[in-house]
Amino acid sequence: INAEYGKQWYQRRVRGNSAKNKVSQLEIRIRQLENDCAAEAKGRADAQHALKNLDRVIKEKEFNAEEDMKTVQRLQGQIDFQNNKMKALRRNIDDGEAQIAVMQNKLRKAIGDVEEAEERAAMLETQLVRGGSGGGSRVTKITTRRVAIDVKKDEM
Repeated sequence: INAEYGKQWYQRRVRGNSAKNKVSQLEIRIRQLENDCAAEAKGRADAQHALKNLDRVIKEKEFNAEEDMKTVQRLQGQIDFQNNKMKALRRNIDDGEAQIAVMQNKLRKAIGDVEEAEERAAMLETQLVRGGSGGGSRVTKITTRRVAIDVKKDEM
């Protein structure tokens, strides 16, 4: 009986050690899995933090892009305004040059009329000196007055 009892005891002990070994192995495995879970949770937290940072950077870039677009639109509006202003000034210059040309033509005509009147006046003076009549001075005044009236009409 003792031998049988010793055999049973040995088998129980081996089974017990085996069960204790299994429990130890399972506890070790549990600690490994807990460590893996902790590492995974830390990795997930790091990834979420990086994602938040990237979202913030994206929002900043989008905001900057919108501000840049607004600036471009504002500057384009200013360019268009200045181009229109420049076109208006060119038209004013062209109109002014046309008016100058008209005025120069009128001036040339007036100078020609004055020269013609001076020539007529010189001829009349010559006729008066040769002729000596009192009525000739009246004709000279009338002719000079007509030239002055003609010059005033051309200016209008």
